[in-house]
Amino acid sequence: MITGAGRGLGLAMARALVAQGCRVALNDKSESQLAAALTELGDCAVSAAADLSSVEGPALCVDQALAGLGHLDIVVNNAAINIENDIARTTDALWDMHLAINLRAPHLVVARATAALRQSRGVVLNVASELGLHAIPNNVAYVSAKHGLIALTRALAIELAQHGIRVNVLCPGTMDTDLMQECAAASGNPKEYYAVFNEYHPLGRIASPEEVANFAITLVSPLTAFMTGSSIAFDGGSTAGRVWRAV
Repeated sequence: MITGAGRGLGLAMARALVAQGCRVALNDKSESQLAAALTELGDCAVSAAADLSSVEGPALCVDQALAGLGHLDIVVNNAAINIENDIARTTDALWDMHLAINLRAPHLVVARATAALRQSRGVVLNVASELGLHAIPNNVAYVSAKHGLIALTRALAIELAQHGIRVNVLCPGTMDTDLMQECAAASGNPKEYYAVFNEYHPLGRIASPEEVANFAITLVSPLTAFMTGSSIAFDGGSTAGRVWRAV
């Protein structure tokens, strides 16, 4: 089951898992995007439509996934919101929405899915961000929520290890997703926005959703059976430091 799977990294992960022979339950807040993704993946996909910003949404999402698939081996908490604002413009409503989707929803999803994951000795992959490992200005709500998601991952990993359930968190750098494009448009100067983030990563570029997805599915596979409670940066080197480029 993948949340936020109607586009971007979530859809890329769904495609990658289907290519490995999995059946997937897809969640997204957009009915049109979810419908398109389900049509693309055909019989390999079922709907787990729900609004994860609500208290009831995560449980509804899991229940639909179980109804459609019959069991759960993998849960990917990928759905996210990122509205860039400084602290003065971070309203209570904006703060609450970031925590509801980026942090509370993964907790409630895992809580609902635990019984099924105990049966399968399954795996949870939370998708945070490199901004769960460090911070940038003017993004206080998102940075705080993603730091919290890493802490949640560690707590869940320790608690659920006794049941054979692994829980890890992936921290991608900047990806060229629909969300990235929306942030670029909101900046007022998309070309400059992209140029800044290309330079921000020591490798000098941003990632594609597909390359992040191909790495992500390794983290839910038997190849990483001894890994739990880990935070993995896949970020073009940006959490390591800055490259001093010649002028």
